[in-house]
Amino acid sequence: MRAKDDIDFSAVDWDSVDEGKAGFIYREALEHHKGIIENNNRINDKALGLLSFTMPIMTALAGYFAISWGGGSPALFAAALAACVFIFAVVVCLLLVIIPRGVFRGEGSPGAYFTGEYYKRDMRGLLVGNIVDLHGCILHDGKTLGRRGRLFGAAVVLCACLPAVSFLVFLLWPAN
Repeated sequence: MRAKDDIDFSAVDWDSVDEGKAGFIYREALEHHKGIIENNNRINDKALGLLSFTMPIMTALAGYFAISWGGGSPALFAAALAACVFIFAVVVCLLLVIIPRGVFRGEGSPGAYFTGEYYKRDMRGLLVGNIVDLHGCILHDGKTLGRRGRLFGAAVVLCACLPAVSFLVFLLWPAN
């Protein structure tokens, strides 16, 4: 099941949620949140892999520009410049994927439980409080996962288009 933004936890009849139900809901929410965190980690790993692939290409293009500045075919120079622009966009997308963003673990720390009178609640009350907090973590981390996924998808599309665009620029560039 997906977490919804519009849950009004003040409208939930918490008296009908016993300790067993609250424990079940909390365990399910933890597993759901764990899946979101794992997907975030997978996207980061894939982005790092793609970044390690594109950085040498960008370095080679920079070397080409440094060596052939002022000489060489204008069409080849234009194609290399187009490739450089695409790879730069890929690198920016990938860096935005791997830049650390706040991801909540969703698990309580002793500091959270022993603040104020929270630890004096019964087990059902603790579970209910954790369910409400975990729901916010799921929503936040799900949005982070969505942003990272869209940026990674854009980087993959740009990488796939790079050879075709460079080749078209090379073919269509005037030969003067």
